[in-house]
Amino acid sequence: AASDVYKRQELTMYQDYEMEHMESISQMLEVFYAERNIYNRIHQKSADLRKIVTTALERNQKKYQLQQKQQKDAEKREKYKLYGELINVYGYNLQDQAKELVCENFYDNNKEIRIPLDPQKTARENSQKYFDKYGKLKRTSEALEVQLAETKAQIDHLESIQNSLNIALSADDLVQIKEELMEYGFIKKHKNGKKQKIKSKPFHYISSDGYDMYVGKNNYQNDELTFKFATGNDWWFHAKQMPGSHVLLKTDGKEVPDRTFEEAASLAAYYSKGREQEKVEVDYVLKKEVKKPAGAKPGFVVYYTNYSMVADTDIKDIKQL
Repeated sequence: AASDVYKRQELTMYQDYEMEHMESISQMLEVFYAERNIYNRIHQKSADLRKIVTTALERNQKKYQLQQKQQKDAEKREKYKLYGELINVYGYNLQDQAKELVCENFYDNNKEIRIPLDPQKTARENSQKYFDKYGKLKRTSEALEVQLAETKAQIDHLESIQNSLNIALSADDLVQIKEELMEYGFIKKHKNGKKQKIKSKPFHYISSDGYDMYVGKNNYQNDELTFKFATGNDWWFHAKQMPGSHVLLKTDGKEVPDRTFEEAASLAAYYSKGREQEKVEVDYVLKKEVKKPAGAKPGFVVYYTNYSMVADTDIKDIKQL
């Protein structure tokens, strides 16, 4: 009889455990599907914006590759400058209608060099022809330097907007992104269009040690956090050399524990283009060291002294408010 009672108790305990286990799995599945539904819904709402950004990004990336090729071609200009100089030095004894000049290159240990010539031109005219080609390519190269910088800045800007779309969680989060696309000409502005009310706010987390941490959801919020909300001795975090959110760690003048630094860095890693990686290198610096160049696009900053750490992209244990 005692054995039967023990077996019944054991069975009941097993059934209770199984029920609790099933409830736990059920709750996990509910959270998973809820999060997936939110992601799918916002992904659908942002589809048009994503297409605009992707198309503009692809166009600028192709443009950048073409400009790089043109720049590489323009680097040949030094060869033409050399040809012009050597013809001036050695061309005095050229025969009429010579098709090439064979001479020593005093810039390269006097190695023999062969310079093509136009037989219908004099040595002086051939020299000037090469100097003209050099000058044209030099001007082209200088113009390309400016164009390359502009195109790269455009690519960086579009990638930052793309990152904002990737971390958006609601329709409200898309409002400022759409505004930015209109402001910079990627979407046509509607005449007399009513400006939508901004309801989206930065993410707000609390560290294990009780410090407030804020994450910008888009470039406008990044600027707001860094240059209006932050004070000079707050800490600023950003994924190294990749698009990502500005993360602000409020210190209130206190010394911050290492664990909080690591959690703030994880937020910067997660809310960046590298969020699918296990770890991301993150720069962090006192906010007073972060500057915004005149005329820079929203979200773009510079800093010249900083610390760095490799941070986990797993933020599931960081409390969000």
